[in-house]
Amino acid sequence: MRRALICGAGEAGSMVLEEILKHPEERIEVVGFIDDDPGKAGVSIHGKIVFGGRSKLSECIEQYMIREVIIAMPSIPKVVIRDIVRICKAKKVKLLIVPSTMEIIEGVVHFDQIKKLGLSDLLEREEVSIDTEEIRRYIGGRKILVSGAAGSIGSQLIRDLSGYGPNVLVAVDLNENGLFYLSRDVKAFIHEKTGFIPCVADIKNRRIIDEIFSRYRPDIVFHAAAYKHVPLMESHERMIFLNNVVGTRTMLEVSRNNGIEKFIMISTDKAVHPVSVMGKTKRICELMTGIFSGNGMHSCSVRFGNVLGSNGSVSTVFQEQIAKGGPVTITSPYMERYFMTVREATSLVMQAATNGTAGNIYILDMGRPIKIKDLAENLIILSGLTPYEDIPVLYTGIRAGEKYSEELYHRDVEILPSTHPGIFIEKNVASNPLLMKMIDELAEHIYDLTEDEIGERMGAVVAEGHSSLMKICCNVSKNC
Repeated sequence: MRRALICGAGEAGSMVLEEILKHPEERIEVVGFIDDDPGKAGVSIHGKIVFGGRSKLSECIEQYMIREVIIAMPSIPKVVIRDIVRICKAKKVKLLIVPSTMEIIEGVVHFDQIKKLGLSDLLEREEVSIDTEEIRRYIGGRKILVSGAAGSIGSQLIRDLSGYGPNVLVAVDLNENGLFYLSRDVKAFIHEKTGFIPCVADIKNRRIIDEIFSRYRPDIVFHAAAYKHVPLMESHERMIFLNNVVGTRTMLEVSRNNGIEKFIMISTDKAVHPVSVMGKTKRICELMTGIFSGNGMHSCSVRFGNVLGSNGSVSTVFQEQIAKGGPVTITSPYMERYFMTVREATSLVMQAATNGTAGNIYILDMGRPIKIKDLAENLIILSGLTPYEDIPVLYTGIRAGEKYSEELYHRDVEILPSTHPGIFIEKNVASNPLLMKMIDELAEHIYDLTEDEIGERMGAVVAEGHSSLMKICCNVSKNC
């Protein structure tokens, strides 16, 4: 038998115990409960005692040789989860959770809903909420186009947007296979009055993109298409410039020419003081998006950190490595990143679309960065295993284009609050003819230059953009 403790002696905890008692084949013996409510200490629930609060958790794990701890609380603060994780990690105990708050409230909890703690449960902060009614008013009845629709962010955007009643969702991606699966899955959640149109297209092909815009006449564009893998693209400067920069310019120009109301470009924290080729391209895209805002089209960028569980993300790689028995590979014990959930990322993007301020960059307050080492160790622990014993951990060294820490904001730039808690605004470069000239010249000679020369030219564009930004900040502050 596997001995277990349930954290939470309320309705949810009681239902979890009842479910476990219905499944003796799982060989789980619930020893008792942990609950921070002092009024519940000593109470018996279905014959199982409440030992006390979290201060008793470590002691009970040792005394009763606990193998598993199950969190059964409908609204548990992240700080409480982190404390329970810390204790279970130290005691090498498996940690499980009942994930659905709504199903707990409705009184429907089944054994198969008790599962491993998810990555989002380990965020060092509470998830940011959005104004869903404001989004519904803005999105409802509109024609929406999403580029990169088959990717992690793009596909979640399609799912989320479909819930706000758009007239049409146009899904653009070069990944034919990804669009096939998205088209198949979308039938399960899209409203019957919303048209879904998958389009296999390359964002660099102006003629094809223009045909799509002319045919479907979108009102709002969410531009998520981009190459994103930092070390891989370090040696592919030409390809990433063409896809990320030329592709984004194509989308911006076609959007403006077709009377698009709002253009939202998805960026990354790697665009802040970039050292990688990928970061440089995304910073250039931020600059272009600011320049194109005006003449009837409002364009803005949304910048965020690593997305938990997205395709190819470090968390996904760790999970795959753990499933194979290891080793888990970490570049450096000092590496840290900002993290957010896919749903937070898409919520931020949709919320930015409702804001009337054009040209700026919207940034989610992601709290403190999380050490990659801690993320890996917690994932191993949450799999019921012990780091460095059951699963080897190897340090491989920092890779090309990587920084030990990323930044969310440019230094010395004023960050303004938005109308939504947890979302901030960084001013972007409004106009700079020299910037567009440098980008045009690089695009014109892209096949004549070496990969290193392309990287150097991109660095010069980023430097010019930063110089322009500093001039703007100086003029505003009058302190230069």
